Amino acid sequence: MLPALKRKAGEALLVAADVAGIVASLAGASIVAFLGKVMLAVVLFAVALGFCLRLSARRKVKFAAPHPYPAWTRPASALLAFVEVALLVEATNLPVRFIQPGFEPWHWALVVAAFVVAYSLHMRLFRALVGQKNVATQP
Repeated sequence: MLPALKRKAGEALLVAADVAGIVASLAGASIVAFLGKVMLAVVLFAVALGFCLRLSARRKVKFAAPHPYPAWTRPASALLAFVEVALLVEATNLPVRFIQPGFEPWHWALVVAAFVVAYSLHMRLFRALVGQKNVATQP
């Protein structure tokens, strides 16, 4: 009787372990599905929040009045940038003419890039210099 009882208890324990495994596997799949949906909701919320913050930032910038700078700053920046790039090209002997030996068309890309950088730096400099002086306060 005792060996039969041990065998039946062992079989019952194995059946209970199988049932527990099946329940755990089904519960694991539903838990993973639930967590996946939660993570998807978090990601979509973050995207929507970023979108709303971007739109609200655009509105604030749109209504801000730009600081008026004198009209001479752009031509002066362009002229100074042109002179600097011309001096740089001559100082480095960069071949930019078709008849010069060693000419490559991409040399002009370097010249244009140097002009853009110099122009933007001069504009920043002029804006900083003009921004420090309060020309005249409005009544």
